[in-house]
Amino acid sequence: MKAHSTKDHFDEKEDLLPQTAQHEIESRQTPSKRPAKVYYICLLVIFGLYFLHIIQFVGLGARKDTQGGSKEQATEVDFDNIIPSEKLEWHPCYGGFKCARLTVAMDYHRPLKESGSNPKVHVALLLVEGKHTGTYEFSKSPLLLNPGGPGGAGVNFAMAFGPGLQKILGEDQDIIGFDPRGIGATTPRADCFAFPTGQQPFNPDNEDFAGGQFKRLLWHLSGKEIGLVNSTSGALLQMDARARSLAQLCKEKDAVYGKNSILRYVSTPNVARDMLSIIEAWDQWTGSLSGRCHDSSDAKNQGLELQKRQSEFIQGTLSLDLDTKGKLVYWGFSYGTLLGATFAAMFPDKVGRVVLDGVVDADHYVGPVWTESLLDTDKIIASFATYCAEAKENCQLYRNGDKPENISRRFQSVFDNLKVNPISIVDKPSMSPVTVSYSDIKMVLFSSLYSPIRMFPIIATLINMLSQGHPEILGPGAWPINRDSICSAPLRGRIYRGEEQLAIMCGDKRYPLNDTFLDLQDRFERIASTSSFADAWMTIMVGCEGWSIEQVDPPMRWDDHPTHKQKPINTSFPVLFVSNTADPVTPLYAGVKMARKFVDAGLIEQQSEGHCSVSAVSKCSIGKIAAYFKEGKVPPAPILGKEENRLKDGKWERCEADEWPWHPYVEKDFIAANGVEGKTYAKKMTAWKEMQQQFKDLEFWGIQDGPAHQLLRGL
Repeated sequence: MKAHSTKDHFDEKEDLLPQTAQHEIESRQTPSKRPAKVYYICLLVIFGLYFLHIIQFVGLGARKDTQGGSKEQATEVDFDNIIPSEKLEWHPCYGGFKCARLTVAMDYHRPLKESGSNPKVHVALLLVEGKHTGTYEFSKSPLLLNPGGPGGAGVNFAMAFGPGLQKILGEDQDIIGFDPRGIGATTPRADCFAFPTGQQPFNPDNEDFAGGQFKRLLWHLSGKEIGLVNSTSGALLQMDARARSLAQLCKEKDAVYGKNSILRYVSTPNVARDMLSIIEAWDQWTGSLSGRCHDSSDAKNQGLELQKRQSEFIQGTLSLDLDTKGKLVYWGFSYGTLLGATFAAMFPDKVGRVVLDGVVDADHYVGPVWTESLLDTDKIIASFATYCAEAKENCQLYRNGDKPENISRRFQSVFDNLKVNPISIVDKPSMSPVTVSYSDIKMVLFSSLYSPIRMFPIIATLINMLSQGHPEILGPGAWPINRDSICSAPLRGRIYRGEEQLAIMCGDKRYPLNDTFLDLQDRFERIASTSSFADAWMTIMVGCEGWSIEQVDPPMRWDDHPTHKQKPINTSFPVLFVSNTADPVTPLYAGVKMARKFVDAGLIEQQSEGHCSVSAVSKCSIGKIAAYFKEGKVPPAPILGKEENRLKDGKWERCEADEWPWHPYVEKDFIAANGVEGKTYAKKMTAWKEMQQQFKDLEFWGIQDGPAHQLLRGL
């Protein structure tokens, strides 16, 4: 059954002006089931998404041990209480984890060994310890994680996802999450609103973070009513002016610290160097433990298996080294794939196991605007009506006898009405007036494409309630200001959000964005010719307008200009790329293209919709990724098909998903359908599903400060 595409309805290319025609809303009062958690939908619609995978855990919970209890926290410390060191010094923290602050050079051209006064970065790390037996207490190589963003906090990501990943890769696997420079608990922070207090010389640890956060909140609220870039004829011009104003503020902050400003050193190559520093510090630390470090509790058997694989594994002229000691073992998502690819290009002999999941096209990443990110976006929204029709009464937007095109028309009528009739409601908890616009709901829809299995049923309920004249579904909790967050005692600096995403995303551009209004409009129209979500995407992209802080170490020259096109990069072990068939912002083509930049790199296409493989449970994907990490099994390198069907006819590993919208994975059902074999995989698949569900507790996909993150926690 083929979905009726909504692209014809979401017509973006209208000189940045919306449709003005009135559309009637279906008035039939069909009784509907109304899940209580749907009330949280309102929280998604308040802030425009800054976006692309920023993750910030809200509330640091205790980790439960295997006996089900919560480990004692009496002797635990917070990052603020840890004295930074150039060596790894672990301290118990956050209910069963261990934390450290590793000191590295802010400017690797001014190394710390040359002078103790050279500027420093203190990288925050969190260790999720594996369960080791015998004499071995630590992994030979820890698994490093990066959640994407750019700007995602790896510490919180590891806290949330580490235990689940251990169930998939082995309980004995040590996992490290780190906050990249400028982010979270790593200091100094990339914060343009917080300025230092006291006298010179200024200390970046003594800035007015609370005051800066208040100003940031007011700044974001002042721009909310602009909407998307095409919401009014002047919206793009206003966004351009706001981006330039914020860029000026960041420039002022940069001037305070001059050549020691962190805003000049947050580039992706510098973070790659930090990752190498983490690897070296781990080896130094475990080396001092004298025999207490190894791969796993059954290291002898695994060593024999790796020796067998070593003798079998020769691709081309490259004999693969399966030993990971002193090398990077890594799983990066979204922007984390660009970071991982950068590391592999800079340090090809340091690649142990590198999985890049939800692949960013590096050629376009360094450009002014990511123009080809939305190649597959409309395939996902087109699938909404198909899945809803197949789900029948389980989809709240379905009516008896509906075909996909009926659902699409009903869906679109709500959006057409919102363009001319914003919703006026009262947020009952705060008794405050709130207006919800077309732009707000369009951003909600865009964010849902990252996780259709979880979000499509909620979107269907939201649109159904609006189509039946029940805007009160948006009421509870819709007011974007929490009085307690403003009036309570100041929090630690790492809790407040900064401008880390802008600093990295804009600073990484080899070709900065500094367009005239007409040039911006032209860029928008070109993106609009390929996707109905160009308005949402351009709203994010325009944030780099006027950014003028140059990175000391510029980004890599990834793009395929003939004068500097690189040969495929030969790494010490092949990289593994993972892409979904339809990803809203990192299309399949990017995964194929990036894999071909590395010698013998493997590719897995997970046949599902959403961003990154975790958006759907797939026994096949889980098995192949685990085999890559633990056994060194690399899927074949991708081969493109003929010119007219390069992706469709291409040859690479493809994995079916075991769930889809309105048909989620359920462990007992999977075991019942697959028997003994099902039990073997069920625990790993359930762990994968639990990681997917963790999204509700994260500020995911770039939702900024304020109550928007509460939506995902409440869903």
